[in-house]
Amino acid sequence: MTPPQKGRIIDQAMQMFVSQGIKSVRMDDIAQQLGVSKRTLYEMFGDKEGLLYLAMERYSERNRQRWNELTADAHDVLEAMFMVLGEVMDNAEVSRRMMDNLRKFYPAVHDKLMREGMVKNRTSLRSMLEQGIEAGLFVNNFNIDLSISVLYYTASAIVTRRELMLPDGMSEREAFVQIISNFFRGISTAKGLQLIDDNLKRYKLSKTGNKLNLDR
Repeated sequence: MTPPQKGRIIDQAMQMFVSQGIKSVRMDDIAQQLGVSKRTLYEMFGDKEGLLYLAMERYSERNRQRWNELTADAHDVLEAMFMVLGEVMDNAEVSRRMMDNLRKFYPAVHDKLMREGMVKNRTSLRSMLEQGIEAGLFVNNFNIDLSISVLYYTASAIVTRRELMLPDGMSEREAFVQIISNFFRGISTAKGLQLIDDNLKRYKLSKTGNKLNLDR
């Protein structure tokens, strides 16, 4: 089977895992949907776990592509970061469900994806923070590695709902926006502070929905 055909199988499996659930989708279902034999799938991917890993890796790649497209027209790195963080929250429920199922039923795949995702996300965060310093939006005397850890683990905690002790009446999204905006204020220059305020006006926390609304 050619690489494009293999890619088509991975794409279809990814869509099925996301829409139907990781546990419920069988190799028979994928084979039937694609019109290929189950034997072909096992020869190409070894087992469901092998195909699942590649499908979830593709899902993560698509997310990063969407973030890049989303931030292409950002006016500055702070706006880009707010865009990405908002996108993370908009897709938090789907991501949470899939990661919970992976952790429960396919822990080896879950752990591998988490390790790889951490490396890629930390690299992206470092690049954005360094851009902010170069643009005069962030001060140059803060610990970048520590800041990356704060951002990464805050986002992870909100998405996975782990160890959250929020005040009564405060939503996860509202907590996320306040924590992240306060973090950025702590490392920003006067120029950066103004842009944070501008972006917070654009990205308003919806009290009735689950989106950050963009006012332009």
